[in-house]
Amino acid sequence: MTPASRPVLRRVLCGPVLLLAFLAACSAPDQAAQEPPAPPAQAQHEGHGGGEHGAGGHGAHGSGGASLWAVQTGPLGIVLTDGAGHLMYRSDADSAEPSTSTCTGACAETWIPMTVEPDQALDLAGVDDELVGRVQRPDGATQLTLAGWPLYRHRDDDGLLTTTGQHGAEGSWFAVTPTGEKAAPA
Repeated sequence: MTPASRPVLRRVLCGPVLLLAFLAACSAPDQAAQEPPAPPAQAQHEGHGGGEHGAGGHGAHGSGGASLWAVQTGPLGIVLTDGAGHLMYRSDADSAEPSTSTCTGACAETWIPMTVEPDQALDLAGVDDELVGRVQRPDGATQLTLAGWPLYRHRDDDGLLTTTGQHGAEGSWFAVTPTGEKAAPA
């Protein structure tokens, strides 16, 4: 390649990339309405409350950072997400008292447990740290809980809050509010 052909090659390669970036930025939904403000420095801490194990960070199968954020959505009101924008869910098959996770095997491949290291600090925004806990899963991993309920995300969640908030058989999976309640469509 000659030095004279490099600028032409850069224009050919960079032009489409810049155009795609511009179009993506212009067509992206208003993220300010979906993302809470950055939490204050003192909000970063180890979770405590009900349970002994938790998942918030990157989940057993890679679900974003060790974050739990309260986020306003259209159809469900204020719900809980992880740092990557995935809705957090709870299952009626689990228990809050005592905190118990029953989703294992194939279930945990669809409903990914929100897992963390046992002593991992959490980034909370709009979530009372007294409600956040950890429970040890049957596989030994630490899963985050909210008001005692083990937390999960759905494997197909794209992080764009486009889901209805309920999945699974017989309506047993529900998006979670920042207080651990089931989110209900408005």
